[in-house]
Amino acid sequence: MSQNKLLTGLLMGAAVGVIVSLLDRNTRNDVVNKSKKVGSSAQYYAQNRKELVNAVQQQTEKVQNLYSRISEDASYVGEKVNELKDLTPHVKELAMETKEAFVDTKDAVIDSKDDVLSALKEDSPSATSSLTEGNDSSSTGSGSNFGSTSNSASGSTSGYNSGTNSSKKA
Repeated sequence: MSQNKLLTGLLMGAAVGVIVSLLDRNTRNDVVNKSKKVGSSAQYYAQNRKELVNAVQQQTEKVQNLYSRISEDASYVGEKVNELKDLTPHVKELAMETKEAFVDTKDAVIDSKDDVLSALKEDSPSATSSLTEGNDSSSTGSGSNFGSTSNSASGSTSGYNSGTNSSKKA
C-alpha cells in the first residue's frame, strides 16, 4: 500500500507542477504549439507508414555506424595501449642506456680535461720554475751583467762589467 501512496503522491505533484507551469502565458503558448506539431507529425506518419519505417531505418543505420566507429576507435586505442605497454620496458631500457652513455661521456670528458691540464702543467714553463731556473737576475756581486746599468761604487753605467766591484778611482 505504501507504493500506491508514493505513486499517487508523485502523480499529484507532477500534475500540480504542470498546472503551475501552464499559468505562464509564454509556457502555455509554447506547449500548445509543440503539441500541435507532434499531432500533425503523428497524423502524417499514420497516413505514410513507409516514410516512418524509412526514417526509423535511417536513424537505426546512423546509430549502428556510430557504434561501429566507436568500437573501431576503442579497439584502436586498446591496441595502442597494448603497444605502449610492450614498448614501455624497451623505452625505459633505452633511456637507461642513454643515461649511462651520457654519464660515461661526462666521465671521459672530465678525465680528458684532467689529462690536458696535467700535460699543460708539465710542458708549459711557469713563472716560478723554468724561466728563473739558471737565470737568476738578482745581484749577488759576482757574475757577469752585459749591457746593464750597475750602481756599484765605481759608477759604471754601460758596457761590460766583469762582476768585480772595484772601489778604486782611476
